[in-house]
Amino acid sequence: MYTDAELAETVAALQDPNPSERAAMLKALWAWPSQDDRLLLHLEELLEDTAACVFGTPPRFGEIRWLAAQVIFAEFKARQRKDRVRLEDAVKPLNRDELTALAARAGIDSDASLSGLLSAFAHLQKLGQLPTATLELRL
Repeated sequence: MYTDAELAETVAALQDPNPSERAAMLKALWAWPSQDDRLLLHLEELLEDTAACVFGTPPRFGEIRWLAAQVIFAEFKARQRKDRVRLEDAVKPLNRDELTALAARAGIDSDASLSGLLSAFAHLQKLGQLPTATLELRL
């Protein structure tokens, strides 16, 4: 369980206007679930966050809400809760080559930098050109 100060710091990061900051906190929570019930409401709010982000090694490009679903599931799993997490029309995370190919097919110029690829992701997202699926996670 977090102290009040740790909780406030975590929530502030999850509400940061910069998607990279939100993603960084989500990645940390995915690896090390907080097991603090007070955080779940803040995580659930992010299930609507479609901002582009990057995570993983090698890098994958996706939406904040996909990461949030993974974190909520990790929280449930850490507590051995049988709850499920379901996310409709979630953009499937893409690797660099998949994203570059989709951007080229759509006529979107993008450089190979992370910021360039995130920009291409966001542009494809606005055009509805990213593959989606229902994400369902359960024990």
